[in-house]
Amino acid sequence: MAEREPQDYQYASESLDQFATYEDYLDSQLSETDLFYLEDEELARQLVELGYRGSGETLRRDDFEARKRAERERNAQKTSAPKPLASAGKDLSQYPFLAALASREDLVRNGKLTVRGALCGEL
Repeated sequence: MAEREPQDYQYASESLDQFATYEDYLDSQLSETDLFYLEDEELARQLVELGYRGSGETLRRDDFEARKRAERERNAQKTSAPKPLASAGKDLSQYPFLAALASREDLVRNGKLTVRGALCGEL
């Protein structure tokens, strides 16, 4: 049997951020009926982890941790990488209105200034 990559599993397209722990992830694959008949939450989790119960293929603990870590790093990069200003490097000297907007762009992006404008004209 070929070894599978973590992204091949059921939650590959879903975010694991919704699960604080591996146990929460396992619990998400259990139904009320499972818990009713098994009467032991830990046993039910073990069955899901072994692949005997649950929906789809289950991530192993180390794959779950690796995916969580990768998601945290990806989210950290998104928040720490500032987007360049749209007006950066553009010569707007011929366009006074655009130059005025460009001078306010950074403040607007950071929420320190709100710009309301209406563009009127005939089409």
